[in-house]
Amino acid sequence: MHGSRRNPLVAGALGLTLALGLASPVAGQLDLGPEELVQAGGVDIDVPGYSIPSFAHWNEDGLPDLIVGEGTTTGRVRVYLNVGTLPDPQFNAWFYAQSNGSDLTVPGSG
Repeated sequence: MHGSRRNPLVAGALGLTLALGLASPVAGQLDLGPEELVQAGGVDIDVPGYSIPSFAHWNEDGLPDLIVGEGTTTGRVRVYLNVGTLPDPQFNAWFYAQSNGSDLTVPGSG
């Protein structure tokens, strides 16, 4: 079905993108190893449409958080806060990035 494709985040495929998005002190601490699914709260992360993952310091706690753009018609941005450590990132539930109480969106294009 067009527009409803889902993509699980895979660490091996995700690794290069994540490493490029990290600040240099953190990048050297990630051991991406063999390909594996990335999980949040013990469940595989499954993002609709084409997804763009990156690490960023979202909540200023010194840990890189996982930021994933959804490539759907609404183009929203998911935030997974890192509740682990620098050498062992762990993620739980996600939320959409917001501004003034509304989800940030970017309309999809052709």
